[in-house]
Amino acid sequence: MRSRSVSVAPIGAPRASLRARLALIAALLVVPAAPAAGEPLSFAEAVRLAVARAPQIAAQQAMAEAAREMAGPAGELPDPKLKLGVENVPTSGSDAWSLTRDFMTMSKIGLMQEFPREEKRRLRSQRAENDAMRNTAAGEAARVAVERDAATAWFARRFAIDVQHVIAEQIAEAELAVAAVGGAYRAGRTPQADLIAAQSVLVDLRNRATDAAAQSRRAAIALARFIGADAVRPPGDAPDMNRLPFDAASLANTELQPEVRVAQAQETLARTDAELARAAKAPDWSAELSYAFRGSPYSNMVSLMVAIDLPWSQGTRQDRELAAKLRELDAARAMREDVTRMRAAEIESMLAEWDSARERVARTRGELLPLAAQRRDAALAAYRAGTGTLTSLLEARRGELDARLTLIQQEQAAAKAWAWLQFVLPVTEKS
Repeated sequence: MRSRSVSVAPIGAPRASLRARLALIAALLVVPAAPAAGEPLSFAEAVRLAVARAPQIAAQQAMAEAAREMAGPAGELPDPKLKLGVENVPTSGSDAWSLTRDFMTMSKIGLMQEFPREEKRRLRSQRAENDAMRNTAAGEAARVAVERDAATAWFARRFAIDVQHVIAEQIAEAELAVAAVGGAYRAGRTPQADLIAAQSVLVDLRNRATDAAAQSRRAAIALARFIGADAVRPPGDAPDMNRLPFDAASLANTELQPEVRVAQAQETLARTDAELARAAKAPDWSAELSYAFRGSPYSNMVSLMVAIDLPWSQGTRQDRELAAKLRELDAARAMREDVTRMRAAEIESMLAEWDSARERVARTRGELLPLAAQRRDAALAAYRAGTGTLTSLLEARRGELDARLTLIQQEQAAAKAWAWLQFVLPVTEKS
C-alpha cells in the first residue's frame, strides 16, 4: 500500500487548529497489514500445484489407461477350454462303476474353442479404444476445471487480503481520530457529537475488518482444497488480466473444448454399442476336439464337434437390444448438441462479463476514485475553514473507502471471468 503526502495550510483559530490537526492525522497515516509468513505464492505456481495434486485427474488418467489395456484382449479370440470327463459309466450289474469293462464307457479329454465373428471382435476392441478416448477427454475436462477453480480461489485469496489492507489503513486513521477528538472533547474544545461520530466510524470499520478476516480465512480454505498447506502463503502479484492465451478462432471453436469432447466421445461409444448390438444378430460358432480312452479290449476314439448359435427369436431379443442401443445413441447425440450449445452460450456470456467488468474497473479507477478523493479534499478544506463538520469529513473518508472496496470487487469480478476464459481450452490447444 502507498502512503500519501498532504500539504497543510497555516493554522489559525484554536478550533481550526484542532480540525486541521485531525485532518492531517486522517490524511497522513497509513499502516499496512502485516503479510503472512512464507514465500509469496504466484498465480502460475498455485495453478501448477493444483493440477499436480488433483486426484480426479489421476483417476481419469488411470481409467483411460485401463481402457487401453482392454483394447487388445477385447479383439482376440477367447481362451480355449480344457474338458475332462467320463461318459457312459454303468451303475448296476457286474460292470457297475467300472471304467474299462463296458465298451461304451470312455474317459475323455478335449479342447473347445469359441470363434466369435471377426466383426464382433473388431467392434469390442474399438469400443475399448473409444472408452479410453472418452476417459482421456474427461481427464482434460477435469484438468481445465481444476485450473479454473484453483485460479478463482487464488484470486479470491488475493483480493480478500487487499480488502484487509484497505480496511486496516482506515482503522488506524480512525483510532487516531478518536483519540484526538476524545482529547479535544475532554478539553471542552469539540462537541460530544463529534466524538460519538468518530467512535461509530471506528466500530463500523472494526466490524468490516472482522468480516474481511473471515472472508480471507474462507478464501484460504477454498484454496487449500486444491493446493494444501501452501494456501497459507501470501499470494503474489496478479497476472495481466487484459489478455487471453488464445485467439478468437480457438475460442469460438467449441469442438476444441474438453467438455464437448467428452460428449462427442460418449456419442461415439454409444454408436459402437449399437453396432455391436446389430452384429449380435449374426451367429457365432465353436469347435470341440476330444479324445476318448476305453478299456484295453476296445479301441480309443476321437471326436470333433461344431456348435453354431441359433438366434431364432431375434424379434424378442436381438432386435429389442438393438432398438435400446439406438435410443441410447439418440440420447448421446442430443446430449452432445446440448453441451455444445451450452458451452457456446457460456463463452459468449463470460466474454461479455469480462469486457463489462474491465470497463467498470477502468471507470471506477479513472473517475469514481478521483471523485471520492475530491470529495474528501473538499470536506477537509471545509473542516479547516470552520465551515464543515467532522461528520462530513468522516462520511467523505467512508465514501473513499467504499470506492476503494468497490474497485477491489470489480477487479475480482473481472479476474473471475478472465480465469474462466483462461482455462476454457487445454494447454495444447491454446495458440
